[in-house]
Amino acid sequence: MANSGSPTNFVDLQAAFYNAFSQALGFSPGDPFQVVQPSPPLVGGAQADQLLWNYFNAIPPYSLTQNTILSGGNQFLADYQGVMSALQGAPNNFQSTIGPSCYKAYSAAIKAGQVKAGDPLAFRNWALVNSQCSGVAVSGASALAAAMLDPIFAAQMHAMAYKPAGSQNVDFVPGYATMMRLLAAAPSRSIPQIGTSQWNWDVTSSWTSGSDDGFFGLWGGSSSSSSTSQKFASSGVTLSASFGNVLQFSATPGDWYSSAALGLAYNNQSGPPWVPDSPINWQNTFGSNGNMQRFLSTLVIVQDMNVTVTSLATYSESEQQTIRSQSSAGLWPFYTQSSSSGSNTDVGFNSQGNMTVTITSQPGVAVVVGCIVLPAAQYLGHESERSRLLSAARARR
Repeated sequence: MANSGSPTNFVDLQAAFYNAFSQALGFSPGDPFQVVQPSPPLVGGAQADQLLWNYFNAIPPYSLTQNTILSGGNQFLADYQGVMSALQGAPNNFQSTIGPSCYKAYSAAIKAGQVKAGDPLAFRNWALVNSQCSGVAVSGASALAAAMLDPIFAAQMHAMAYKPAGSQNVDFVPGYATMMRLLAAAPSRSIPQIGTSQWNWDVTSSWTSGSDDGFFGLWGGSSSSSSTSQKFASSGVTLSASFGNVLQFSATPGDWYSSAALGLAYNNQSGPPWVPDSPINWQNTFGSNGNMQRFLSTLVIVQDMNVTVTSLATYSESEQQTIRSQSSAGLWPFYTQSSSSGSNTDVGFNSQGNMTVTITSQPGVAVVVGCIVLPAAQYLGHESERSRLLSAARARR
């Protein structure tokens, strides 16, 4: 079957959009680019950093599309904490030096945010005014300094501040303010109008070899196999888009994360530093069914977005009413809901029942539309980009 022309189903239309969008952004076939849907605006405010960092905290699926609602909620921080609990560092005498009651008090203080984890000076100052630890303030600080030289122990101490999982917000560096400054200076991009017969949905050379699932249908929350979605996809669709600024924005995990410790875990499929017989091991972490096979390294963020989609299908009055009522959930391809804070989705029908959808974002409002996904080996520095491309090419043969 030909892989170009006018799509006859929603799966092919989504694949064709992936090709057009990734090419417009400057990516080549095989680059690990992933469309992110839905795409609500990222506005400023008290939660701006957290909303931005939540994207980096999500473990991306093996798919050309990441649906942030349907992806399953696999989280970087929680999975990382699980790995740290399954590792054992080199022997040290920190806990024996300060004793069980002081260690319990110190652990509780870390979790409560009362003392910085793993900092010998902070431990000493905290211990001096704590009745359970004042007698071991100096010796404990020395033992802690020696223990922190081990990357596994150090990583476990830093992760402790975020336990139990989810008790504190995850952080990455940099944050929203820096992102907005970079976005304002980023170049523009556009998708020239694609006619109904100009789509190309051949994604066999993509980084997933075409694997793509979890995307919605015509409106947010709908099925791509629904009759309305299939009618939309198969009856002729045109699209054009412009983005005033397009930024590839990278952020690194905060103090809770140690690339050295996770790298040691990745580099040793069995034996140390893995705890023997732990329910968390290399295979269910990094293996073919593992929960940390890949990571989101870079977000693709746009502002001043203007997207126009035209459907040549003829929609009845009842279908038009349904689409209008469902448009509040956002419409293909970004499912950006209308909001006073930064975006708008308009839908209209002409006298023949053909549909036009316009998706816009307000000036100066950021919208996440995609990301770059790296396999664990490359994220942890065990595989170069050139090696990854060669491996991917061999896998497709």
